[in-house]
Amino acid sequence: MVSVLHHSEDMDVILAEHQGLGTRRVLKRISKQHSEGSLDAQYQLRRESEILKTLKHPGIPLIYDYWEDEEEICLIEEYIEGLSLQEYLLRYSSLDLGFIAEVLSQILDILAYLHDRQQPVTHQDLKTEHLLIRGEQIVLIDYGISEFLGGNAGRSPGEDLYDLGQVASEMLAHCDSYVPYAFRRMIRKACAKDMSARYISAAEWKKDITEWCRKRSGNDKEGLLISSIAVIGNQRGIGTTHLAVSITSYLGQKGQRAFYRNLSGRPGFLALEENLNTDFREKDGIIYHRWFRGMADYGPAVEPQHTPEGICVSDCGTDFTLAEDADVIIYLTGSRPWHSRMLMQEYLQKDSSILMITPSNPGMAHALAKATGHRVVSMPYDENPMHPDRTIRRVYDQIFRKYKGRKGHF
Repeated sequence: MVSVLHHSEDMDVILAEHQGLGTRRVLKRISKQHSEGSLDAQYQLRRESEILKTLKHPGIPLIYDYWEDEEEICLIEEYIEGLSLQEYLLRYSSLDLGFIAEVLSQILDILAYLHDRQQPVTHQDLKTEHLLIRGEQIVLIDYGISEFLGGNAGRSPGEDLYDLGQVASEMLAHCDSYVPYAFRRMIRKACAKDMSARYISAAEWKKDITEWCRKRSGNDKEGLLISSIAVIGNQRGIGTTHLAVSITSYLGQKGQRAFYRNLSGRPGFLALEENLNTDFREKDGIIYHRWFRGMADYGPAVEPQHTPEGICVSDCGTDFTLAEDADVIIYLTGSRPWHSRMLMQEYLQKDSSILMITPSNPGMAHALAKATGHRVVSMPYDENPMHPDRTIRRVYDQIFRKYKGRKGHF
C-alpha cells in the first residue's frame, strides 16, 4: 500500500503498487462485515466492475481485476495520475477559452463512446471532481452509479449532457477571454429546462463545437477570435444593410478577411449599390470593391456558387433567428425613446452582443444603457459605408478591440 485515497464506513480506496511491475493501481475494497448500510456500496462496486470490463477508451480507466468472497469485494483499476478539474479550477482562476473548448470536446468524445454503444452506458455522476486531467487527456472516472441502458436510452444520456452543460458553465465562470455568442448558445442549449430543446446526443454537440473551433481557429490567425457577426435591427429600414456593409469594409481595411452576406430577404445591397454609384466588380458570385467583399444576392432561386473565407458579416434584417449561430450580435435601434421597449432582452448577452443606437444620440444612448444595464454605442452618421471615415473607424476600433486574439491561442 502506498496511501489511502479515501476512507468511509462503506469503502476504502487505496493507492497500491504492483510489486512485480512497479506500477500503481487503485484498489477499491468493501468489507461485508459492516451493517446493511453497505449494501448500496456493494451493489455500486459490482456494477462498476461490470461496466468497466466492457469499456476501452483512453478517457476511461482500465479495470485489471475483480474478486468477491464471503468477507470482502475488491476492484483493481488503473491509477490516473493528475489533477481533477475541480482542483484545477481552484488552482488556476483564469482559463483560456481554447482550453475549455478542448476539455469539452474530449468529454463529448467519451460520452459519445458510452452512449452510442450497442448497450449504452450512462455515467449519471458527471462533475468536475470526476474529471481528471492527465497530461493532455481528460479521463472520466467513478462509474459507481452508472447504468447500462435498454432500448429507450435517450432520456438518461440527455442527463449526462445536461451535467456537462453545468460543468461548462462552471469553466466559463473562470474564462479570461471573450466568449462568443455562438459558444454560449451551445452551453445554453445543453442546459435548457425544456428537454426537447437540448442536444439529442453527444455526437450532435461534438459536431457543433468542432465546427466552431474550426472557424475560430482560422480567424484567430487573422487576429480576431470570431468567425461571424450578425447585424439586426429592431424595425425595418433602420439601416442594418448600411451597417453590415460598413463593418465589412472596415474589417477589410484593417487587413481582416471578411465578407458581407444578405439574409434579410430584401434587395438592400442592390439599392445601396445603385445609390452609391460606385464601381463594383464581380467574380464567381462575389462582389468586390476596394476593401469590401460581398456574396452576390440573386434571390432565393439562385444558390451561391461558394462561400468566401473569412469573417461573415450577415445582414439579418429584423429576424433574430437568423443570428443564433453568430459569434457577435449587433442590435441596431433607433433614437426615439419608445424604441427601448422593443429590445429583445434575451439576446443582449453582456459579452457577445452590442447595442447600437443610430443616428448618434448620446443622451438617448445613456438612457438606454441605464434602462437595459447594457453598454450602448452611439453610432455617428456614416455617409459612405464602403469608405468608413476616421470617426466611424474609431467607433469600430473600440468595439472590436475586445475580440482581438493572439496567434497560437488554440
